[in-house]
Amino acid sequence: MQQAAVAYFTNGRIIVAPVSRTMADDTIATDPKWFGKSAKKTVVAQAIGDALAASRTGTLDPTPEQWKRQFIPFQDAAEVKNFKTFMRDARRVDIERSGDTVTLTPFDNLGVNNGFEARDGDVRTAPADDAEAVAGALLTLLGLRPDNSAMPTQA
Repeated sequence: MQQAAVAYFTNGRIIVAPVSRTMADDTIATDPKWFGKSAKKTVVAQAIGDALAASRTGTLDPTPEQWKRQFIPFQDAAEVKNFKTFMRDARRVDIERSGDTVTLTPFDNLGVNNGFEARDGDVRTAPADDAEAVAGALLTLLGLRPDNSAMPTQA
């Protein structure tokens, strides 16, 4: 089974949450956990692992009223009052574990009215059994750690 999570960075906070598939085949992110931008890689790795483990298929579909309020816990995690403020400088990375590989897909922020668009050319993968590598890739894609993948090799 494929497991999924989402990570955001906004208002100085890293936010990680499981993504589940509903009975109607929609996706819904729930139960966000947040950390400061200087959180240790091991803490972020644990949060990613927990979020992926909490990902489910066949969850009950939210009511229309629940859908309207679905993002409020993310705004609360970011300590912002509304979606517009959340989106002001938000960065997003989708995380999917399938088999022995974790795929991390970064997104461009197109603003409050247009949401996010995947940057498929910047996708990273890491072994599913290397939580530190997954966390390192996430922190790099969120712009919180230097990108060492493009570093020249020493002769």
